[in-house]
Amino acid sequence: MTVSNILAELRRWTRRRWAIAAAVAAVVGVGLALASGAVAVVDGALGVPGSPWALALTAVGAGMVGLVVASYFATPIGAEATMCDLRWPVLGVIAILLSTDLRADVPMLTGIVRPVVALAAIALLAWAARERLEAERRAVDETGDGDVCTTCRPLLPGVRSRA
Repeated sequence: MTVSNILAELRRWTRRRWAIAAAVAAVVGVGLALASGAVAVVDGALGVPGSPWALALTAVGAGMVGLVVASYFATPIGAEATMCDLRWPVLGVIAILLSTDLRADVPMLTGIVRPVVALAAIALLAWAARERLEAERRAVDETGDGDVCTTCRPLLPGVRSRA
């Protein structure tokens, strides 16, 4: 799936999906910033003790998580989310948290490894979003085989899509 196809898919999203994406991105962004210590209250004032790249990657990562989560809602039949779809976004969020952590006395990741892991996490989240959009495209494509996952359980069992 090319970038132009991804953008075309995103243009077809409803306002509800975009609202979900924005709300999830805001919650995840605030949660990551507070959990990692990238934003802190110091002497009664809001401070940003972290590096600018860490804050920027946290914001981009939160936006990617918002897109992935919004892709789970109002999916066409055949593109319903499964438990397997959660693996990569969760690992991406954990990697962003570990790479931007300022609270630990001895961080798990140090030096050049931090930005490399953060960039890998962004790439992983982008890949997960692309895969979800590709699953939707394949579900509505008349020439598709109708891929079926035989090892994963539905993420939202019993919920039927209206799309």
